[in-house]
Amino acid sequence: MNLVDTFLELISIESVTGKEEKILDYIEQFLVENKFEGEILRNSGGIIAVPTKSSKKIGLVGHVDTVPIVPNQQYEFNNEDVIGGRGTVDMKGGIAIMMHSLIENPSEIISIFYTAEESSYEDNGLNIIMPILLKDFDLEFAIILEPTNNEIQLGCLGALNATLTLHGKAAHSARPWVGENPVYKVNEVIKLVQDNEITELDIDGLHFKQVMSITKISSGIANNVIPEDLKLNLNFRYSPEINGEKASKYIYDLFSDHSDVDIVNTSDGAMPNMVQSEINYFIEKTGAIVQPKQAWTDIARFYQNNIPCLNFGPGDPLLAHATNEHISKRQLLESYELLSNYFKDKSE
Repeated sequence: MNLVDTFLELISIESVTGKEEKILDYIEQFLVENKFEGEILRNSGGIIAVPTKSSKKIGLVGHVDTVPIVPNQQYEFNNEDVIGGRGTVDMKGGIAIMMHSLIENPSEIISIFYTAEESSYEDNGLNIIMPILLKDFDLEFAIILEPTNNEIQLGCLGALNATLTLHGKAAHSARPWVGENPVYKVNEVIKLVQDNEITELDIDGLHFKQVMSITKISSGIANNVIPEDLKLNLNFRYSPEINGEKASKYIYDLFSDHSDVDIVNTSDGAMPNMVQSEINYFIEKTGAIVQPKQAWTDIARFYQNNIPCLNFGPGDPLLAHATNEHISKRQLLESYELLSNYFKDKSE
């Protein structure tokens, strides 16, 4: 079976988060039918496929789940080069490449197919798989095949969510002077967010943007009641140069004079690590454009465990999760060719 055919099989299998068993079965079946020589380790976090003759120094990493399919999902396009549907970009193209690499370029790699990336940090299958990788393997480098338009994306931002609570006093809306409306206090907070919305960062020659946004707002219990409080969710994508503790302090110091601040969660980012030899070698051998990762990604999990890591894979990330999600066959094949050439250079 060629790469495109494998890809078409993968996107025909629904694998919404929590329903990944069928696609894991297919990956396992594919390896057996294509005479994969090695060990297939499977658990609730996914599959680790380990070729017998591999040095086991490079991890190819990809999640098998997708976001839900929507009723108006577009599958047909008037272009023979284009394949549409849920998961075409995020990230079954990368999964197909990982599968074929195990058969055709196994000398350096193990492949990690994990579950529940599109869910919460806590439910992510890497929480189960990472301890096994750290205990039983000695990875020197990891490539996450998330969609990057076949560019190399390095590092990633940290992510923080905080609840900002503005207090008032409830009253009947016919007598608002008896109460205190917290909605009227929100402008001060919004102004602070706007003033600090984007901070330009230059890290290892890459241009990241530290950003904050209000992503949710809630208040009130009934149409005729002045609200007792108003809550905002602040989403802060912070520099990889700081940790969650420093990011939390920054948010507290910025907003605590205007609202209560409750830090809900933090996930630290990852530095680009451009000085690392494996990353430099990959950049040199692929010749791909290098960009910063303007988001949080599982690169951070590997970085925090001292495993150099980057994002590189087929598909336009701006089309991920879209109703018109689609990918070109040409880009899929180009991605595989670039990786194959890199592996051949490594094994010589």
